[in-house]
Amino acid sequence: MRQHWRRGGVLQESPSRGNSKRRTGEKAGVTVTPIRVACCITELEAGGAERMFVELVCRLDRDQWQPTVISLGTESEPFADRLRREGIEVRCLAVTRRWDVSAVARLAGELKQLAPDVLQTWLYHANVAGCLAARWVGIEPIVTGIRVAEQRGRWRRWVERICTSRASRHVCVSRDVAEFSRSHGSLDAEKLEVIPNGVDVDRFTGVEPMDLGDRGIATGIPVVAWIGRLEPQKDPLAAIEAFGAVVRSDPNCRLVMAGEGSLRGRIEARIEHLGLGERVVLLGRVSEIPSLFARSCGLLLTSRWEGMPNVVLEAMAAGRPVVTRPVHGIGDLVEDGHTGMVVVDDQPAIVGEALLALLADRDAAEAMGRRGRRKVIEKFSLETMVSRYEAVWQREISLSVEREGDAGKG
Repeated sequence: MRQHWRRGGVLQESPSRGNSKRRTGEKAGVTVTPIRVACCITELEAGGAERMFVELVCRLDRDQWQPTVISLGTESEPFADRLRREGIEVRCLAVTRRWDVSAVARLAGELKQLAPDVLQTWLYHANVAGCLAARWVGIEPIVTGIRVAEQRGRWRRWVERICTSRASRHVCVSRDVAEFSRSHGSLDAEKLEVIPNGVDVDRFTGVEPMDLGDRGIATGIPVVAWIGRLEPQKDPLAAIEAFGAVVRSDPNCRLVMAGEGSLRGRIEARIEHLGLGERVVLLGRVSEIPSLFARSCGLLLTSRWEGMPNVVLEAMAAGRPVVTRPVHGIGDLVEDGHTGMVVVDDQPAIVGEALLALLADRDAAEAMGRRGRRKVIEKFSLETMVSRYEAVWQREISLSVEREGDAGKG
């Protein structure tokens, strides 16, 4: 990869300097300064998109890049501490209302002070606010991060299209999201680029299974995992309904749900109504996801919309098959009958049948899991994801410098 360094305020190109962790140094008598990249995100809560953002920033070559994270959220968000432990500056704007217009002015002030060489935004509100703020203070290039196929109203897509029109590049998390952004979001197809999520396979290798004995699940009882926020987008109530159909045929299995959210009360009421109190376990937030996968037979995904679900990548990295709806991003990951089961008809009984098939034929399920793990190792490493983002930033910075040079000549 080619790099840039600053000399007399002008970006120059240099060969790669290797993997040294120095922040600054000397190269042929020239002071080498890492390229400043401002990374703006809507919030740093413990979600899948946020985790990918943190992995990206933490794994940057710090000899080449000097990242600063700006969150529209608060200091108390869990991923802020991890970033700071990695020596990365984090600035939290504590925006309390998503459509707080003053947030754009505050963000513009931060960007003016930082004067980054490139701005990377991540998630809807950060994309909108970041592009407006950067335009205000003359920061370019801007690279947006589109993480989902936005299903929550045409007006949101209209706002995104208008506000992000000056972005240099829109990085989409999957081919499905890129196509949706082109056809429904009306974004410029020439600015769209696909960079899939990555996963740390080593984190899911040689892991001890989670002990669920204190939750009434003895060793040997088959477990299906459901992992995500208990929010409408993830549709956890659909998982309860589907599992109700499962236990009528196989009362010995268990559904273990990891996550928290606004629907918890409704979920608990539905579990009680269906008489599933002993067969569905709500773990709340869980940090040891690898050990939960090690204890499970597979993953159930019931999301209504996604971009590229990280939890599916993690299940595949753990060697576990996936039963899923055909949401955006799944086509890049799950091959029906090969690495999991894609259930087009999401009626509870039909989803239940897919889960029962998975539980009934363990050899077939394990073979699906092995194929899924092999696919992740070959195509979805974190290293590949990070290097592709770095390449996009390098390219857009070079193009920006060329445009400035052409304008100066004119």
